[in-house]
Amino acid sequence: MATIEIRGVSYHYEVIGQGPPVLFAHCLTWNHREFDAQAAALADRYTLILPDQRGHGQTGFPAEPYTLADMAEDLYALVQKLDVGPVHYVGHSMGAMMGPIFALAHPGALRSLTLIGGSADAETPQRLGGYRQLIAAVRAGHHAPVAEKLTGLFFGKTSRAKRKAAIARFLDDFMTISGEGLHWTAEAVFARPDLRPRLPEIALPALVMAGEEDVVTSPERARELADGIPDARLLILPRAGHFLPVEAPHTVSGALLDFWETL
Repeated sequence: MATIEIRGVSYHYEVIGQGPPVLFAHCLTWNHREFDAQAAALADRYTLILPDQRGHGQTGFPAEPYTLADMAEDLYALVQKLDVGPVHYVGHSMGAMMGPIFALAHPGALRSLTLIGGSADAETPQRLGGYRQLIAAVRAGHHAPVAEKLTGLFFGKTSRAKRKAAIARFLDDFMTISGEGLHWTAEAVFARPDLRPRLPEIALPALVMAGEEDVVTSPERARELADGIPDARLLILPRAGHFLPVEAPHTVSGALLDFWETL
């Protein structure tokens, strides 16, 4: 693992593999380890750039408000400092919400977009209250009860029955997450803009994936995202929820390879 200073934030990241570069952007509440299965499957053909986002893993954060656009700029700066690109972009959940922001600001830095468990709409007041209560509990140090709730939200019913090891990996990392860092990054997610009117401006090939059992960003929201990007294809994965990279690791890795090989 390596550390690099980006726009005043100490970023922790890993680069593995060989071949065309791929930038991964993970979800809120985990870190780059959620892509371990993809790293193992793809590193023989692609160079994988795996950063921890602000307030996650070993990456720092400013204890003041920032936005998903700030975080997307961090990723762009990382790619520039590593002197690679254009890159394939793969984002999950929060990372998928950052993807269109990155693409609109720096289209020349990307070869493609893969958006997993994402949406382009703003957060609704109906969802915000409950989410903020969970984040506040973690900020106060009450990780365990929140972890139980997140398991029910993030993992589909099939995975909760059959993918105990994947759930255990997430919980192990979640129990060590910085409550303060999570708070500030969650606020960036909660304050995200409605990007639906700007999706037609994205002139990149895109792959949108969603789990049919996802209750956080539903297949309907994924379909809206895919419909808005002119050159996008949609893949709905059966028997999976929100955490597709660990709930359907082989399917996700295979879909990425199939997508990139068509470009």
